[in-house]
Amino acid sequence: MEEQKLSEAGQFNFEVVNLITSEGTLTPVTDLTQQIEIYEDIQSNSITGYIFLQDTMGLTNIGPIIGQEYLQILITTPSLKGKKSKVDFTENLLHVTGVVSQTEVNNVTFTTLEFTTSELIHSKRKRINRPLEGEYSSLVTTLLKSDLSCKKDLYIETSVGAKYVSPHNRTPFNMIAQFAKQAVSKEHGSPTYHFYENTRGFHFRSLESMYAEGSKYTYAVVEPGAKTGKEPGLSDGKVMDEKLTRDLATIQGYSILGRGNFMEAAPSGALSSTLTSHNIFHKNYTVTSFNYFDDFEPEPGKIDNKRKMINFFSGEKDNPLYSHAFVDKEERRISDFTYTTFLAPDTEIRTKDSEADFNSTVLKSSQFDRWSNGKKKYVFDQRKSSSWLQRRKANLLNLNSTSGALNIQVFGNTALNCGDLVTINLPEASHNETSPDGLNRFYRGVHLIKQLQHSFDKAAGKHTMNLIISKDSVKQLFEGDDFGDGFIETKPIKDGKTYNEEQFYSQTPDYDE
Repeated sequence: MEEQKLSEAGQFNFEVVNLITSEGTLTPVTDLTQQIEIYEDIQSNSITGYIFLQDTMGLTNIGPIIGQEYLQILITTPSLKGKKSKVDFTENLLHVTGVVSQTEVNNVTFTTLEFTTSELIHSKRKRINRPLEGEYSSLVTTLLKSDLSCKKDLYIETSVGAKYVSPHNRTPFNMIAQFAKQAVSKEHGSPTYHFYENTRGFHFRSLESMYAEGSKYTYAVVEPGAKTGKEPGLSDGKVMDEKLTRDLATIQGYSILGRGNFMEAAPSGALSSTLTSHNIFHKNYTVTSFNYFDDFEPEPGKIDNKRKMINFFSGEKDNPLYSHAFVDKEERRISDFTYTTFLAPDTEIRTKDSEADFNSTVLKSSQFDRWSNGKKKYVFDQRKSSSWLQRRKANLLNLNSTSGALNIQVFGNTALNCGDLVTINLPEASHNETSPDGLNRFYRGVHLIKQLQHSFDKAAGKHTMNLIISKDSVKQLFEGDDFGDGFIETKPIKDGKTYNEEQFYSQTPDYDE
């Protein structure tokens, strides 16, 4: 049978949609399905969604819809091959979690059901009360496969350092969320782990690993009649219709969610912070400072007066979202002021070459035998909050802020997921020296897909996507970033005056003409 070719952007097929009651009765509802929405979010540990049914066959005959049903769904996109061409939940069933609405019009029942994936349901039913030992990444794999019987693909970035965890009545997803807060990447040395699910499977990985994959697609605002080049992933290497190619790569609509809000970012620790770490064993403390601009490392061997930076995530020569202009005569930047202070405990185990030294400083012999793994060293790492806490909080705060964030609407592409990167080209209002190519200097470039909503609408015959995307840097320094010996500061024209109580209520204000 000849494969169906994609004839227009957003084309899709509902191949399988089955509703399974809590009693096990399977009913095909493909013809009744009007719309399916699927939501992915890098800050959500499971997929969620809605299915809209127009009941013309009397689903109530198979039993009441009570929110304990299951769904089998298979949606395909013509001409796209392989796993990325479909959304497949035929083997891994979706769980219906509730009836959002159910109305009747002219003897036709309209039902909206909310659903999620099975692992979330299983996690809520499971409690972990046993000790866990190993790297956080390996513990995540154990919890998903052994405790939740997950059969989906897992994308687990290796973390560094063995840990010992003794949970009490914690759910698997709750434990994984805790691990994500403290895990540090072995490859990237970063503490920015996220645990989330998309249509490819479950992910436990850092922001840096997401950025390391590079951009998978390019979207642009295209003027009517304009031509675009063939974009990767559109046609499996085959030449497609020019209009179809343009439609798939065109932003149908967008909104700017907002730019950086200094008054929100500064007090929260996004720009700078101080961490006081209390070592319980040694009964001392250390103070660690974090600076947003210093986290953009200077380009090796090319430090100039513009303080050219390297993108913290991708390694590209990009610049911070905020201006690092001096704000006072001491040549301080906005990140050189302490806005936030954190307090956290540290634990430390001294490792010695000799068992005697080891035992005398930290552990008794019985404890040594258990924890040393026969290597005369403590196999589990200390909990050192200075290695992850401030950087993680700052990166999450900047990720969740509206700095560089966009909401864009495009035609559907099952090859894209939350956690992927896309390149965005938005036009500038007018050509000027700061945008010689006509592209918006702030919003151009690579963005991370934070949230993705698939909408498969049978009535419209279209698969569309709504993307919430964010960026961590800009391509160009902001104007005024290089002031030499100067700085921007409020400079009053005349000295301020102090008024007494009598002058408060004076009919004739005391001021100079």
